[in-house]
Amino acid sequence: MLKTIKNMPVVKKLRKTRAYSRLRQHFPMAELQPIDDRGWMADAEAVTIDWPAQVSKPRVGVVRDFDPYPRWTKYCRFLDRNGFPYDIYDVHAQSWLENARQFDVIVGMPSCEPYHLEELREKYFFMETFLGKMCYPSLSHTMLYENKRLEAYIAQLSGIPFAPTRVSHAREDALRLIKHLTYPVVSKIVPGSGSYGVELVPNLQGSQKIVTEAFSRQGRKTCKCYLRQKNYVYFQDYIPNDGYDIRVIVIGRRVFGYYRKVLQGDFRASGMGLEEKRALPEEAMRIALQANKLIKSPILVADMLHGLDGKYYVIELSPLSQVDSPEELHVNGIPGNYVFHDDGSFSFEEGKYWIQELALRQFFLDDYLPRRGQWASAD
Repeated sequence: MLKTIKNMPVVKKLRKTRAYSRLRQHFPMAELQPIDDRGWMADAEAVTIDWPAQVSKPRVGVVRDFDPYPRWTKYCRFLDRNGFPYDIYDVHAQSWLENARQFDVIVGMPSCEPYHLEELREKYFFMETFLGKMCYPSLSHTMLYENKRLEAYIAQLSGIPFAPTRVSHAREDALRLIKHLTYPVVSKIVPGSGSYGVELVPNLQGSQKIVTEAFSRQGRKTCKCYLRQKNYVYFQDYIPNDGYDIRVIVIGRRVFGYYRKVLQGDFRASGMGLEEKRALPEEAMRIALQANKLIKSPILVADMLHGLDGKYYVIELSPLSQVDSPEELHVNGIPGNYVFHDDGSFSFEEGKYWIQELALRQFFLDDYLPRRGQWASAD
């Protein structure tokens, strides 16, 4: 009964509002705890790596995440299958620095909560810079994770077809720029995921209110009681579209993905749970592949809209993804992935994969082994 109520469109929409999110935090909530799903994890293809005999396998420290669909257990599955020595690494403990010395590689990201992002960015910076450790995600990709401002800067520099976005950290500049926006316009906070902190601003008065609050002494309230939008605004053009967004997931030459329908009476698709798995448009896949040539992440998630003008627009990028199934792409009802070839062609290959395993393998092939003078990946 409760699940049925939660899945009602009006309830889903309510749960994404700032008022509901803040109110909910005043009631008892369970503490975040790592979930171990290894006893009931869905079966998938074995992901193996051809490791050069002359190179010792690194000792890996696995950071457990707090997501409901954990990544860390898939990392362990890959490491077990391929004979890597590893142990669970408590990056939050007072002894994190001393304990880091026993590992060659640190793998994992606890969550996208602001306090976890801040902690891991600091510690991965320290471990990469002063201890010579390799981290996955790397410091640069940890900086990109849930950082919509950085995504927009990269897109502006690279020519990625990103939905036109304006970011300002100066009050007077922000007041000037909102006069030239086309309304409605989308306002977003950093960090933010699952459509939290994403608002459709109908007019100039609405954007003026956001600017005034964001540049006030207290900052603007967000969906999290402990976080305020302070001294910045982020406005992205609203793209009239087909009523869904497309999530394209790139791992090396492999491409996965699916469609997410917009909730009735809303404009957002992320976090609504209305997924459709079917063949992906070629142009969207090539845009995501091109974006990752610049970002160079073991895994890159590109969320796009197909505008009514016939063009594809990237609205967000991410070097990590939360998945609940080893079937992230279906073509004609068959799970698998697309594989892009050297001549530019692509084909569909059947199979079920936990993409976290593929991403970790890609990290070793593209980042770890080349650093040790071995081959670069062709996968």
